[in-house]
Amino acid sequence: MKRMMVAVGLGLSLVGSAIAGPLTQGLNFTGGENSLANLVLKRSQSIVAEDGVLKLQVAINHAQKLKGYGFVLQYDQAKYEFVEAREVDQNLLNTGSGQPALFLSSTKTPGQVAVGSMKVDGQAASGDGSLVEFTFNTTHTPISADFQILDGVMVDLSGGIDAITNIEIGNLKPVPTDYALAQNVPNPFNPSTSIDYRLPEAGDVQLVIYNLLGQEVRTLVRESMDAGFHSVVWDGMDEYGKQVASGIYVYRLSATNFTQVRRMMLLK
Repeated sequence: MKRMMVAVGLGLSLVGSAIAGPLTQGLNFTGGENSLANLVLKRSQSIVAEDGVLKLQVAINHAQKLKGYGFVLQYDQAKYEFVEAREVDQNLLNTGSGQPALFLSSTKTPGQVAVGSMKVDGQAASGDGSLVEFTFNTTHTPISADFQILDGVMVDLSGGIDAITNIEIGNLKPVPTDYALAQNVPNPFNPSTSIDYRLPEAGDVQLVIYNLLGQEVRTLVRESMDAGFHSVVWDGMDEYGKQVASGIYVYRLSATNFTQVRRMMLLK
């Protein structure tokens, strides 16, 4: 563990390993309590931050008598500007401990952040919980392929060392916390307009346009959709591909137990 923490703090590369990386090279994997533990990278925020700040968390599942860990997060430098890495408040390693763990991070290698933490109170942690939060500046919508946990180690209370091989990169796209149907833009419109809506969970979705007599004019969406932020364009055509007349139209979103209706105007 001492060698791992030096590598984290100074960005040093050790020599020789089955799993290449600054934290695992040269380490003797003796096998410990955490061969079944896994790391999960996920979003901290559910929505897009207006200031372009992206926060990601790494959590651990099925930890057993965990004393310390270290790993490297690689990211796409063309899309993200690294800001900081910090331990999550009430993170798993500090749970039930009166003395904070020793946490270190390094950005010596461009496009990579190496982090590690070790309990120094002679105790250990078990269970599931968050570990580290990474902050980036970006104008992009993150996708799983933008990030990778290259390698890492987990050390248990008795000094047994396991490589981190069970890694999950979650869906990093923002997910809203509630249903909503936005006002179409532009409105009034000619010849087309965009309708945005958001879904906090996956399910069957219908987005239908009606005239003021309640007659169905056009079905824009009728399918099962993933949670997220969605948008669809209406080109002013009916189901038969004919241009509709100027006037006021109603559009309705139906999803799970949610329904919302708005009006829009087509002007020629």
